[in-house]
Amino acid sequence: MKRIRISFIQLLAGVLFVTLAAAQEQSDYEVTQSFQTKYKELMQAIEKAQTVQDCASITVGIDDLEKEYRPNKTLLDKALYPDDFDKEFINVRGRLAYAQNVLGLVQEQVTRIAALEAQVNDLSVQVEKLTNENSSILKELQTLRTQHAQDRSLLDSMKTLIAQLRTNIKRRDQVIFSMVDSIFTQFDKDITQLKDVTKKSLTSHLEKNNALANIKRAVSDNLTFLDATALSDQDIASIVSEQKKFASNWKGLGPKLASIYVAYKERAKEVAEIDTMIAYWGKKADDAMWRSLNRLFQAHNFAVQQFSSETEFYDNVSAFLDNQINNTAKETKAARYNAYTTFADSIWTPVVAKTWLPLMHDSAKLTDAQVADLNGKVASWQSTISPPRTWWYIGLAAVMLILLIVMYWRIRRPKGLPPQD
Repeated sequence: MKRIRISFIQLLAGVLFVTLAAAQEQSDYEVTQSFQTKYKELMQAIEKAQTVQDCASITVGIDDLEKEYRPNKTLLDKALYPDDFDKEFINVRGRLAYAQNVLGLVQEQVTRIAALEAQVNDLSVQVEKLTNENSSILKELQTLRTQHAQDRSLLDSMKTLIAQLRTNIKRRDQVIFSMVDSIFTQFDKDITQLKDVTKKSLTSHLEKNNALANIKRAVSDNLTFLDATALSDQDIASIVSEQKKFASNWKGLGPKLASIYVAYKERAKEVAEIDTMIAYWGKKADDAMWRSLNRLFQAHNFAVQQFSSETEFYDNVSAFLDNQINNTAKETKAARYNAYTTFADSIWTPVVAKTWLPLMHDSAKLTDAQVADLNGKVASWQSTISPPRTWWYIGLAAVMLILLIVMYWRIRRPKGLPPQD
């Protein structure tokens, strides 16, 4: 019985060994086949290359292939015999150099554009990574919103996620425009003067890196972010600022894309859609800004008439400050002092003057003169008020000073001398 058991174990071990060996052989075969397929694709691309951008892309592809399969060099050396791994790359680079020579291309130009192409590939990976992260954060925020976030820990979690999402979205927007800019930098600046073959290569690069899709997704995510709950003034200000920057970048990029895609109806339609989406985002961001500011005044019970535009904001806040300066409500000094300190310490200095006025000025919503006028009126309001019971405080201070002087002279008086009459 014992002998049968040992034989069974030996048989099982043998079967396991054969299986593992077969699996390893299959894995080695797959690595070899994958390498040869990609190598063949590069060779075919070299034969079809017509522009400097094509050659630059192939250069990057060769570098990536060598980097990817370098760990399998020993295996591939055997599979490629009598050639080897290094000889294959010497061969493919030689073929590419010959193709460049036939096309009359300068190696320095190809090298420069290849560096840009590598940068585009890296930025494209970053865009995908950030997009996936943002998608996960947005889903998590949606889950928290449905849980009636009254719990302090849930609110803290939402604030943390919102802060991370704000950073991610801003970074992803920057990377997208850097990526698209790097694509265009590979080509002549005047898009209208590009030859058809070069324009086709540019279109291919834009499609390969999902330029339009990434821009649309960026705008969509920013719009979704605006719907997040528990957004602070700083969050909303960041969104408004990001929208203005995004719109400015698109203003320079949009016409180029429209020119490239003029012969592609669907893509040309997408470019027009992005124009509409960015305009809608701008309106929605501004609406959020006005709502936030209105809530700020209302929360502290200041009678500022509601506003929904930069003109109304300036006029209504200016009128409120005029009323305070002229004391139209005929309030007592104490009430006026308390009102000013609340306004200055809770609204104007930490929020409006620090965050909103600079943002409105930078986005051309308020002029230098208007910002200076509002700040000047706040200062004028301060000059018309004085702390309540001022003379009482002065009298108390005088009494305290006299007491301190008397105590000082008593301490300094020499011991043993009779008090002076």
